[in-house]
Amino acid sequence: MKTSFFNYELPEELIAQVPLKKRENSRLLVARSLNKSIVDSDFIQIADEINRVFNLKNKNLKALLIANDSRVYPARVRIRRKTGARGEVFLLERGNKDFYRCLLRPKSKIKQGEILYADQDELKPLFKVTSLSPPHVETIDSLPLDYLLEQYGEMPLPPYIQRGKVDNKDLKEIDKERYQTVYSNKMEIGSSAAPTAGLHFTPEIIQKCTENNIEFASVTLHVGLGTFQPVQTENVHQHNMHEEHYIVSKDVAEKITLYLENDWPIIFVGTTALRAVESFYRAVFPEFNRYEIKQKAKDKELNKHILNFADKWHATRIFIHPTHENDIVTPCVGNAIITNFHQPESTLAMLISALMGFNFWKEIYSHAICKKYRFFSYGDSSLLVFGENF
Repeated sequence: MKTSFFNYELPEELIAQVPLKKRENSRLLVARSLNKSIVDSDFIQIADEINRVFNLKNKNLKALLIANDSRVYPARVRIRRKTGARGEVFLLERGNKDFYRCLLRPKSKIKQGEILYADQDELKPLFKVTSLSPPHVETIDSLPLDYLLEQYGEMPLPPYIQRGKVDNKDLKEIDKERYQTVYSNKMEIGSSAAPTAGLHFTPEIIQKCTENNIEFASVTLHVGLGTFQPVQTENVHQHNMHEEHYIVSKDVAEKITLYLENDWPIIFVGTTALRAVESFYRAVFPEFNRYEIKQKAKDKELNKHILNFADKWHATRIFIHPTHENDIVTPCVGNAIITNFHQPESTLAMLISALMGFNFWKEIYSHAICKKYRFFSYGDSSLLVFGENF
């Protein structure tokens, strides 16, 4: 398929620039691929909507929400050059290293070996550029990177959120809290972009889900910048996905098996959670499809194989997309996804199109634009049901 098929016209005013005052005040679009229905709701009703869609109470079912608990680090550091010109260093990794992969702006002007200073204090040297192809920096005087990020870093908001060069401390403080899920794991800091589907959840909503037989479980996938980048190739299949790392715990793998055995619905909170679990099952059972995995869920030998693969970090370049306009991709595991509205020509829009069907995806997005839903990272949410049994 051509990448241009996934383009769409979005009025600029629908791109959310700031989060709502309360996370739970986002709107919620509920769509089912089976009957092509679209319903407008509110995210605060997510537990009720899941109950309604899957008829949990009447069928005496439970549902499982699987979220990505990776925590975002303040990867963007605004800098000044010795000339006084401004720029930025966007760190793509952290930890204790001799040098760090990064993005530099303006890349065409910054020189190898150049010292980069803190934007708010040009006398404070922060980084030395050790390479331009690909860009790497080292910290000055071997200062710990985490210390510099804590002092000078900003949350890695995507480019369509315009903060510009305005030093708005209030907005920066809001971003530090709101561009982070309430359930992010402080032991799993590693994302250079937020798993934004989870930004709508509050402890109260999670508690309400629990009270309504909707369990909450977490996997970890450290989100890379490439997740939100538009595809640059003319044809979708020519796109090379960036590498990300994920882990699925034994507890979550056992819980998924339990839900498969009982035919209970599994709902992903975001595309990154879906990609982590899908990568896991494709790696464990490359020769099995969704139906075989479900049928064999009670096989003790298979479960032993699953558990041997769990609790370990793995790399993935998984790219889920349709191959033609009538193509539907059914994941190994799962029946629905909670997700925001994604950029035109992005891999995320292609993933949703693959799950819901290309033509229905266009209908969903047209409806959202017509109803003036807020788009992208700080925007509204959707519950999209693609499972064939519900």
